[in-house]
Amino acid sequence: MSNLSVTIRNIAEAAHVSVATVSRALNNSPAVTDKTRERVFTVANKLGYVPNSVAKSLKTNHTQTIGFMVSDITNSDYISIARIVEDIVRPRGYNLILCSTGNRREQELDYLKMLFSKSIDGLILNTTGFNNSYILKMNEKLPIVLLNRSISSPKFHGDFVSTNSYLGSYLLTQHLLALGHRRIFVVRGPLHLNNSVERFLGFADAMEQAGCPVGVNYPYVYCGEYTRENGINAVIKALSMDPLPTAIISHSNMPMLGILEELHRREVGAPKLSLASYDDIPSLNLMKIQPTIAHFDTIALGRQVARSILEHIQNPQIEHREYIFDPCIVPGNLDA
Repeated sequence: MSNLSVTIRNIAEAAHVSVATVSRALNNSPAVTDKTRERVFTVANKLGYVPNSVAKSLKTNHTQTIGFMVSDITNSDYISIARIVEDIVRPRGYNLILCSTGNRREQELDYLKMLFSKSIDGLILNTTGFNNSYILKMNEKLPIVLLNRSISSPKFHGDFVSTNSYLGSYLLTQHLLALGHRRIFVVRGPLHLNNSVERFLGFADAMEQAGCPVGVNYPYVYCGEYTRENGINAVIKALSMDPLPTAIISHSNMPMLGILEELHRREVGAPKLSLASYDDIPSLNLMKIQPTIAHFDTIALGRQVARSILEHIQNPQIEHREYIFDPCIVPGNLDA
């Protein structure tokens, strides 16, 4: 339980260190050893110490807060990454402010303004792609790490951490082609997002190499936001076509949830369709229908995001870096 009367002098006495050492430890000074820092934080938590964040921010120009803004908090991947990031930054004295934009331009802009007004120390951002000019302005004064969606501008200064969109989609498509599928229905993302473009390019290149070019007249395409609802709508379109597609590939796990829901409602499965999904499906092993997936190491992804934002906060002059994680393909049980 927090105790507003506890001071750093109380912590120093209980931890058997000096007041100066407590101050340095709570401010994550490199002059303090990890062992001493851990002892100070343990005692501080036990005593219920609550730092005066207002006074501290005025003195150090840091609020010890990091913003984490994602497009859809219902996506299990972002929940997992947020938990990993918090586990890493919290022992270093930072609190995480989590926001979900719902892929909406106005909501993202409101959150960006709110976080900037709170003088956060850094921002982890899965952008909607609609407010990039404002984000670049923020980036002039604020360390930013982009997650999964990049900003194509030489003005951006920060890290980009993502999965290999092109390779994941390419390998999934190759897998379906190897099973003999040629009428592959692709559920792609919004045209303005870089990862959507890269995933579709991976699909198109694999199809081209198999002698199935995907031109402007390729009929088996559904384009929309990465949402469960669009997965349902995609199935409705796919099953109305003549001839029917023999496989469906979703370029995000969120539409795949809608695809699975609608196929279950319609009692459609093997041997009629093979399914493939970019990224993991929650509780996949419990499902009767299990798509082939492009699996990524979410733990490694989350750790890199946390390392990147902490490093940019400590040294804002670090050059732009990219960390791209490759997939492995996990076959499903509808391969026909």
